Amino acid sequence: MTALRPNEAPFPLPLRKEKTMDAETPRGSNMIEGERLRAFVEKIEQARSEKKVAADLEKAILAEAKSVGYAPKYLAAIVRLRAKPPSEREEDQAMMELYMAAVGMARETPLFRAVEGMGVDVAAKESILDALKLLAPVDGEITIKVGSAPRMRLWRDKEGVRMEEVPDTPAPSSAAPGPTPSAARARPGDDAPDCSPGEAFDLGREARRDDKPVIANPFAWDDPRRRRWDEGWRAEDGGDGMGPR
Repeated sequence: MTALRPNEAPFPLPLRKEKTMDAETPRGSNMIEGERLRAFVEKIEQARSEKKVAADLEKAILAEAKSVGYAPKYLAAIVRLRAKPPSEREEDQAMMELYMAAVGMARETPLFRAVEGMGVDVAAKESILDALKLLAPVDGEITIKVGSAPRMRLWRDKEGVRMEEVPDTPAPSSAAPGPTPSAARARPGDDAPDCSPGEAFDLGREARRDDKPVIANPFAWDDPRRRRWDEGWRAEDGGDGMGPR
């Protein structure tokens, strides 16, 4: 029997496999793949960087346009309009005109503008009615009053355009009592001037001449002078939103 040397094992030991940094490590189903996640993060960062570059470029272009006399806010509005489909843009414009006419901010309604665009004499009743027959909607009606003539209603059905006279609805009485000036002044924050309805009308005209907006009406909502002030403002403006006088 051969004697063992110092520090020598009695039988050969298996070689141990050294672990390396790139050895594949088993992953569970709930582990996050770092490289893939990092790729998404970097894509988002790149997109934000490009977005900031585009925003800075747009500001520079608007500044350049302003330097030669163009108004940036209207340029931006044009860009937004050009981005809309034509049907959506036309609908927005028509609805805005309709709402402005309804609250008295338009000198003429879209309907009268369409009639004038047809080359019709808006002072002649028969010419207006003939033009409106062409514009009568299928699922609606048009009611119009020209001068002292009776009010007319036009509508379209399967047999064509029909027309009939409509009795005028009596205007609501303006004699209903309202709050007294002393009561109006007693309200917290109400600084309405102490004046008659006729004077409120004149104040409205003066406000329009001073280029004040129609919402600058100083009277309370339930004060009858508020309507008179509004009527004065619109009279000075040249129209009440219901078409040519």
